Formats: sequence, C-alpha cells, structure tokens
Amino acid sequence: MPSIEKVSTEKHEGDAMVIAYHKDHVFSGGVDGKIKIWDNDLNLMKSVDAHDAYIYALTVNHSGKLYSSSCDGFVKFMKPPYDKVEELLRSDDAIDALYCEGDILYTGDEKGLVTNWENDKLLLKYNLVEEVKSLAAEKGWIYTVRDWDVVVSELVPGKSGKYVTRTVLDGKSPLCLLGPILTDRHKYIAYPDRTGKGLVLVRNVLPERFTIAWQLADCHEMIINGICGDEKCLYSGGYDNKVKAWTDLDEKKPKALGEIDVGSCVNFLCCGNNNNVYIACSDGIIRRAKFT
Repeated sequence: MPSIEKVSTEKHEGDAMVIAYHKDHVFSGGVDGKIKIWDNDLNLMKSVDAHDAYIYALTVNHSGKLYSSSCDGFVKFMKPPYDKVEELLRSDDAIDALYCEGDILYTGDEKGLVTNWENDKLLLKYNLVEEVKSLAAEKGWIYTVRDWDVVVSELVPGKSGKYVTRTVLDGKSPLCLLGPILTDRHKYIAYPDRTGKGLVLVRNVLPERFTIAWQLADCHEMIINGICGDEKCLYSGGYDNKVKAWTDLDEKKPKALGEIDVGSCVNFLCCGNNNNVYIACSDGIIRRAKFT
C-alpha cells in the first residue's frame, strides 16, 4: 500500500514550492526565500537565506551545484557543501523555470527566452516567444510549456540561437521526461491535459511523431501542480491534496498504484532513490512517499 514514510523535521514559513534531489540530498525552496537542505530521511541539515522573495525553481547539475530562481529576479547557485550563495544573473523578467542537462544549465523566462549556460558562462539564447513555466532539455531538444501548448524544439547546431519546432501538443505545465533512455533520450514526455486535471503520456521519438501513448481524463479532482517520473512510474499531485502513481507505462492503459491524501495542497513532486517520491506542500512541510 502507498504511504507517507517520512515527514520533514521542520518546515518552511509558508508554502514549500519546489524540490530537487541529488545524491542523498533533498533541496526545497519556499515562499520564504529559503532553501532547506535535508538528508534522505528529511532531517534538516541546513537552512540558507538564498533569496529575498518567493523561490520559483531549483535544479542540480551532475557535480551537485544547486541553482535557484526567484521572483526577486535573481538566479543564484551554491556549490557543495552549500555554505555560500553566489549570483549567476539578475533579470528584469521572471525566470520561472530551470533545468540541468548534465552540467549545462537552461533557464526559461516569462517572455519565452530560453538561455543555456556552461560553467556559468552564457552560451546562447533562444526566443521561443511563449512564457516558459516548465522546462526540460535533452540531446539538443528543448521541451517547454505554458498554459496551453507543450512545444518540442530542436536546437540548430552552431552559434546562431536558431531552432526548429518539432511538435506542438495540447497540454499545460508542468511537464517531465520519464521512462527508459532510448537513443540518448527518455522514452516519454508526461504533462497534464488542458483541463489541468488529466494526464497525457507522449512517445518522445521522431519516428513515432510524438504520438500519444495514453491519456487519463479527470484523474485528479482539481488542477495538477506536480509531476515526476522514473523508468517505470509516473507520479502526479495537485490542489486536491492527493499524490497518485501509475506503472505499466507501455500498456494502452497504465496500472494505478493507488493514491495518498497528504492533507495539504501539493505544489511540487520530485523522484528520489529507491522508488521514493518527495512532496512539497502548502503547509511548508516536505514529505517522502513510497508506492511500491
């Protein structure tokens, strides 16, 4: 049976908004501007005053460098052992989304500008026009979504900042890549449908032209805020206070693994190790759940 296995020893002042996971470290960001660092069992290791306002996004690169963005306009970073906050950039536009592919950082802002960085040096900017609320990147493809469309763009090699739109799909944020990695890319993309209450799984390959593997209409009673996945499972959570899970992703209809009512609005989900899922909630608490 699915269950909450651990609950954080302390909490954010206000909503816990985002989570990232890297090598037995759990990072959470809240409306209080703090980044809290926990161990696997959600014992608080450190609390850092990272921003002066609401934290929008967190991401970690392969070497463990943690990046954060906030409505204060800053993107900042911390290196292990996470005792010093440094500034990467200050923007007049809100940077809602961050994503690390290896050691390459991608940032996405409210005007649709996606920028990639290597070793904290700006490489290229891609103007995707629509606000970027959720973002992923993999082997030259960028996945972005706002409120109505999921867009897959292929970057043109070189220093032009040009791209080719591979597909536009009906959906909304958030999105995630999941499933086994085939030819250097995850097999699937998952995101809510345009109602925000259903889920869509799409094949992330050109030969199949990003066809829909399956759809689950109204699988949540209210809007989905959080989504994450691993090789075998997809997890979702939202305003209905519930976290749900599905497996058998390759089937025409996935198998439901059950649901957990966490008693608070689910703002964000993140996969950890050993089939653990970490949950950021509106009560400021971080929870760890397991469905298998």
